[in-house]
Amino acid sequence: MAAIDKAKSILGFTDTEHDEELSVYLELAEQELLVWTYGKSSSLTELPSWLEPIQVMAVVTGYNQQGAEGETYQTVDGVTHSFSYPTMIEYIHRNAPSYAKLI
Repeated sequence: MAAIDKAKSILGFTDTEHDEELSVYLELAEQELLVWTYGKSSSLTELPSWLEPIQVMAVVTGYNQQGAEGETYQTVDGVTHSFSYPTMIEYIHRNAPSYAKLI
């Protein structure tokens, strides 16, 4: 199953309405994961399969926080939602090994 299909499944999407937006999230997450994990000078252009689950969950995290980026909680109509990660990037940094730790 492709990364976009995994993200759509988790988010409960069954059509293609959000595909373009999710594709942008996936691309940004992939770029961040490659730099975070392998460093800026890496020649890798494709995400290794072992990082795909982190990419997908980072996209789900980012998508679910649209409009609340950077917040740790949000209250709407008396209902409070708390976020474990304030941004998609924070999710990646907390869940993927950093280049600095690998060398």
